[in-house]
Amino acid sequence: MTTTHEPIVRSSAALDNAPAAIFAVLGLIDVALTGVIGSKEAPPLAVSLGVAALGLLALAGLAPARRGSRAALTAIVATRAISAVLAVPAFFLDAPAWVMAVEGFVIAATATGLILLRRQRA
Repeated sequence: MTTTHEPIVRSSAALDNAPAAIFAVLGLIDVALTGVIGSKEAPPLAVSLGVAALGLLALAGLAPARRGSRAALTAIVATRAISAVLAVPAFFLDAPAWVMAVEGFVIAATATGLILLRRQRA
């Protein structure tokens, strides 16, 4: 019995490992931040739940985006950009240092992931 091994050809829209890992970590952070609901450092409930929903959408889109789904990739990029924008007010609303550190990481990692994604497309 002979078998042929054809190389796996990935779509040009498929999400590479590095940005996928970054977006996965960011999605998990968004969901994990629901742990502060009810504390004095928590943002308004609607914001916390909205950010968690963005994280879940990003996580749900990772597998299809890795397989080449442009719609899933677009959804991931949109959710990460919105999440990064929602992180900015932490620097102006007298948030605790740990919140500013997390939100700074979210902003920097989002920019890094988007730059890697852009380089992947070039």
